[in-house]
Amino acid sequence: MNFIIGDIHGEFNKLKKLVSNIISSDNDPTLIFIGDYTNKGEDPYNTLIFLLELNNKYKCIFLRGNHEYMWQKLQNNKGKDAEDLLKYGALNTTLSINKDHNLLETKTYIEEKFSIILNNLKNYYECDNFIITHSGIKPDQYNTPINNIAAEDFLFNRYDFISLEKLYFNKRVIFGHTGFYSPFYDGFKIGIDTAACYLEAQPLTAFCTSEDFFINSANIITPLSSINKSFCPAIPRVKAWRQK
Repeated sequence: MNFIIGDIHGEFNKLKKLVSNIISSDNDPTLIFIGDYTNKGEDPYNTLIFLLELNNKYKCIFLRGNHEYMWQKLQNNKGKDAEDLLKYGALNTTLSINKDHNLLETKTYIEEKFSIILNNLKNYYECDNFIITHSGIKPDQYNTPINNIAAEDFLFNRYDFISLEKLYFNKRVIFGHTGFYSPFYDGFKIGIDTAACYLEAQPLTAFCTSEDFFINSANIITPLSSINKSFCPAIPRVKAWRQK
């Protein structure tokens, strides 16, 4: 079965628990990661190590998130790109791999050690009548074929996309990037970022596209059919609870 895993942000133990729960449901899953693997959370380094291990055991698809994009843009330890990374939790990543506050050294290290993941990031993925992207699709690009959309346009979508009630070429869109207290579903799109890095009690969530259910790191299984389509779960307005 295909399982789409929401934004991890270095939440290593929540990721391990979620994967264990997934494997209890399917011992040979396809794992599709929606991006944002590091920054903000508990242990970005061991998160990447674990993702490498999973890639050796199972079929894994890794999408590019806006945090991977920010790391790729970085050219030095100063300037706007560095400021943006630090603002959004990169210090957690540098400290987890013993690079102190040196962003450029951190970038070089993770690009070399985790090249099998970072050199093969996808902008989108299609399966089981779903389109999966990190942050959804811009409303004004809903008539644009997916392969004609620029990579950056999959990374920073939020409220205009979330409020759009429309299928994309007759497919539902699965997205992360925007954290909710519980999975979001309006009949047209599915939000699976349940803010695991923002609050201690928030789980990491995955969605099984093959059988239409959510499963999370607390081993709670929720059928898609049980989600209230007219209800939008609140979005946490807090700093990530572990962010340095």
